[in-house]
Amino acid sequence: MSIDKLVERLDNCKEVKPRRGHQQSWIARCPAHDDTKPSLYVDLAQNGNILIKCWTGCGANDVIESVGMHPVELFPEDGYQQRSHREIKKDSDWREIHLSIAKTRREQGKTQTAKEKEEELQSYLALRGSV
Repeated sequence: MSIDKLVERLDNCKEVKPRRGHQQSWIARCPAHDDTKPSLYVDLAQNGNILIKCWTGCGANDVIESVGMHPVELFPEDGYQQRSHREIKKDSDWREIHLSIAKTRREQGKTQTAKEKEEELQSYLALRGSV
């Protein structure tokens, strides 16, 4: 997305000196609340992401939705596509991560408590369908 789409929808928006090494920065009145003085910063990061900060506490989603945009539009179009064909299995994923952490800790020479050993065994058995 072009940052211009967001900037043109903001009231009292002006470009300012780029903040913290960003490519470009703007300040504007926040559309998510009744803003009398500009309290919204919009930055174009080095990686192309659009960063939003309202100093009164509005969230980025609130700001984006109040100007009729979707949060996905804050990120560059880099060809990334979410994999919808894979069903996420939280229990399996968690158990695999748990086993990976336990293995790494063993390789680092850290000792396990009896409870940690039992939890690792439960994860292992659950992944193999034994529990």
